[in-house]
Amino acid sequence: MVTELLDNGFVALFILVAYPELFSIELHHGGEISYDLYSGGKVTYIDKCDKDLMSLPMIDDMVKAVGYNEWFMNYYFKIPNLDLCNGLKLIQSDSDV
Repeated sequence: MVTELLDNGFVALFILVAYPELFSIELHHGGEISYDLYSGGKVTYIDKCDKDLMSLPMIDDMVKAVGYNEWFMNYYFKIPNLDLCNGLKLIQSDSDV
């Protein structure tokens, strides 16, 4: 999998039309999350992610690539078109990825 790390943007997945098996991750990190608001922090875009290769260890590697080395960290996915309080889902296993 090829990744391009660009500082900029929230955890959202976009499918690339020309390559439906590939998508981009908009990774929000370093900010604070409350019931209905994420504030501060940075956004990193990770492009050309392969849906068939995604796993928790792969997400761990992406998070390490943007500078985080904590032993324990929670990952969340925001369901498109839902607000933060209804659309934020905890990623707990590879099946959630």
